[in-house]
Amino acid sequence: ERAGDVRYVLRDYPLETECNDNVPQSIHPAACEAAVAVRLARTHNREDQMVEWIFANQPSLTPEFVKQGARDVGQVTDFDAKYASTLESVKSDIAVGKALGVSATPTFFINGTKIDGALSPQYFQQAIEYELKKAK
Repeated sequence: ERAGDVRYVLRDYPLETECNDNVPQSIHPAACEAAVAVRLARTHNREDQMVEWIFANQPSLTPEFVKQGARDVGQVTDFDAKYASTLESVKSDIAVGKALGVSATPTFFINGTKIDGALSPQYFQQAIEYELKKAK
């Protein structure tokens, strides 16, 4: 609703020990692969479809199933070849999350105010409107 006034930035913070040393145990199996799959699907303009597929299949995700989804949904044909280098960019997001005190997903920040967990859309709208009024 406020295009140009609000900037939305999405970062990865997979809750899986394979790529995130900040979590004591893996909560989302194949989360590292899923983050990579989304980034690679983005290069084929298939990011939204990949995200939708991941959330629809979250209970049954395995690394191999994510690779298959990346191929079938994200049109990614070189997942294995690009995995390590793309995972490094995911780890950069993880480092930012650690510096900001992220420990769970989702975590949101609105003008530096940290919100742990999801809120109903109307509460986000109110918080954004409040911050926009403060900024003027």
